[in-house]
Amino acid sequence: MGEKKTFNWRGWTTFVVTISFIVDTISGIILYIAPPGRIANWTNWTVWGLDKEEWGAIHTIFGYLLLIIIVLHLYYNWKIFINFLWDKIRKALNLRRELTAATMISVIVFFGSLWNLPPFGTIMDIGEAIKESWEESQVEVPIAHAELMRLEEFSALIRLPLEQTLSALTSKGFKVRSAQLTLGEIAKENDTSPDKLYQAIKSGGLKPTIPETIKGSGLGRKTLEMISSEKGISLEEAIKRLKQKGIDATPKDKLKEIASKQGKTPLEIFNIMKGDE
Repeated sequence: MGEKKTFNWRGWTTFVVTISFIVDTISGIILYIAPPGRIANWTNWTVWGLDKEEWGAIHTIFGYLLLIIIVLHLYYNWKIFINFLWDKIRKALNLRRELTAATMISVIVFFGSLWNLPPFGTIMDIGEAIKESWEESQVEVPIAHAELMRLEEFSALIRLPLEQTLSALTSKGFKVRSAQLTLGEIAKENDTSPDKLYQAIKSGGLKPTIPETIKGSGLGRKTLEMISSEKGISLEEAIKRLKQKGIDATPKDKLKEIASKQGKTPLEIFNIMKGDE
């Protein structure tokens, strides 16, 4: 009998790191081009059968796996790593120009990304443009994250009697166990999307009324300038109202960025712009 082979931990580590890197790269690209969450969740957007939330989980978990394996690898090979690093440092000292150039490009990339300077900011702008293209699609999201609302609550918000909403859904073959279930839960039980449920409600001859302040129009992704133009609000007055609330903003600032800095929601910032707060 031949000698029993021992488990090659170094080979195992190499495979795990490689696979984790590939999965993290692919999931990162998918999340880069994915639509905003409210559209992805409303339409059951998927890639290879996985939705945006699942891709986000995969990206995060494999990122942590990659980090853990690297830390373990360094822990068990610390002396080898230190000797290797010190040897590289000594060699690097003889490559001063190369070391300086590498340091400079790293600093430029870091601060260029931090300050959103071209061409680094262009990468993020391309991602934003891709996401905004989803906004221009024919998908109608009546209320942001309406899939998390109970059917009873959603029906009240769109100003329809619950009985009529239920009748419209059941007439299209959808089963609704309870009006206390969310649209997302009802859609899942019927193997469909919240968007299809909403279209069924509308096709039943009903006319939902969506209050302007809660429409899923992606306010957060728009600038003060864009919103003022679309909603007929004086840009100067909007900026003045924000200033009175201690919020400094420029016409090119996006609502979600202003809201994030102030610890508010985009809708709250929008209401201030309108003078409702």
